[in-house]
Amino acid sequence: MAETPTRTSARVPDHLDELDLALVNALQIDPRAPWTKLAAALDVDAATVARRWERLRSAGLAWVTAYAYDVGGGALVEVDCAPGQDAAVAAALSADPKVVTVEHTAGGRDLLVTVMTPDFSSLSAYIVDTLGAVPGVTSSRAHLITRSYTEGSIWRLRSLTRTQQEALAASRRSAGGAAPYLADHRALVTALGEDGRLPVGELAARLGVSVNTASRRLGRLLDSGRLVLRCDLARSLSGSPVSVTFFGSVPPEHLDSTARELAKLPEIRLCVGTAGPQNLIATVWVASLLDAQLLEVKLAGKLPHLRVADRAVALRAVKLMGRLLDAEGRAVGYEQVDVWA
Repeated sequence: MAETPTRTSARVPDHLDELDLALVNALQIDPRAPWTKLAAALDVDAATVARRWERLRSAGLAWVTAYAYDVGGGALVEVDCAPGQDAAVAAALSADPKVVTVEHTAGGRDLLVTVMTPDFSSLSAYIVDTLGAVPGVTSSRAHLITRSYTEGSIWRLRSLTRTQQEALAASRRSAGGAAPYLADHRALVTALGEDGRLPVGELAARLGVSVNTASRRLGRLLDSGRLVLRCDLARSLSGSPVSVTFFGSVPPEHLDSTARELAKLPEIRLCVGTAGPQNLIATVWVASLLDAQLLEVKLAGKLPHLRVADRAVALRAVKLMGRLLDAEGRAVGYEQVDVWA
């Protein structure tokens, strides 16, 4: 059951000011940074930072989540719906813990869905057995992910100076530890899903372990890179309100080099290699549809081996890494992401 976050009585702002954007940018760099560290980087006091974040979070304008990365099976799935059933299908899919993202799209599909499972067998079962049985689904086409080159936790606002960015990144953990078996830490991963800034004391209480044990387990997961922390914000307030997914084809011998170059572009939110005729899929956030077209022209000149075969423009995001969104992209609830469910 989705939980709706507590709303403040104040009017929900329709824009973010410079400090709001700087705070979100800071939390993109270090999502669990203490208020004192954030305050020092932003040159304000810690109470102001904490108050600003609570306002943004409670209004659904920004949030920090956590999720398992590289779990074993993933796919982007194009879903076609019976006439008039798009909203019902989107709601049904959003309630599934293996479905992490759901969007209404324009183009050759009604919905674009991201699915994550612990292994290929589970992914196959979901696509073949579960998805087709959802009332209102008429057909689907799955693009199985073979490799991720970048994803949403890497995307950044550009509100901070280089000095501020370096100060925030200086003490961050580097992903280089031994990779733990994620399924052994299922309770920790799901506990942090709704609030990636959950205090260690509360995390320990939920897990039924000591604070030191919870802190050690969390540290190991972050060190390994298998647990991803991410600060998101309502796309309508990001300065890049238009999301477009490109389905591209690249000769196999040029796929890796092309994807790596594509992943460097600041507009890129997702870049993955996939199995199929479209073997490279990328999602971009841009200011307008015209900017999306101009970016495609840029890609044609910069990446000569890439051929864009299709495009899906997001009309409305319904679910984003578990977060349920309203028509403006504000968070209004949460459906737990649990790839092992």
